[in-house]
Amino acid sequence: MRKRVGIFGGSFNPPHKGHIEICRYLLNHNDVDEVWVVPCFKHPFGKELAPFNDRLTMCKFAFGGFEKSVRVSDIERTLGDISHTVKTLERLLQDYHDYKFFLIVGGDTTEESVMWHDAEKIRQLVQFITLPRGSESMIPDISSTNVREAIRHGRKFSDFVTREVAVYIVTHGLYH
Repeated sequence: MRKRVGIFGGSFNPPHKGHIEICRYLLNHNDVDEVWVVPCFKHPFGKELAPFNDRLTMCKFAFGGFEKSVRVSDIERTLGDISHTVKTLERLLQDYHDYKFFLIVGGDTTEESVMWHDAEKIRQLVQFITLPRGSESMIPDISSTNVREAIRHGRKFSDFVTREVAVYIVTHGLYH
């Protein structure tokens, strides 16, 4: 049987406890055997992000507790340029042809997916796993935007991220 891998892409700007719970949810519900966290290298819609290496390091801290069931990938840095999901999926399918990949999306992302570069091809390449959101979900309703705003306004943010990520943010002066 082919290994089932969920591709969990995003800005992870910064990664927070909601992202961690998404991985836990997917693994506990037997949707996938592994989750690969894929931070985008350069956002396709031009969003300003913390440097890629900082976000990659924070992801490694945030998801490190899962050991081998969650992997943090730098594939989009390897591909370079703007991060288009279709390019990432094509490379993964080429490099790991024995794996069955699923694209992890939130309920809100499904609606946005029509704007994605080569959206129809993405649907042909992989199946989507759509996560429940809000009251229908056990996943905390946290957003990276809220974390960044808390930091900018000097409010407590450490409840939303792991201890290691909070220390990294403070030590490196991110999001001020």
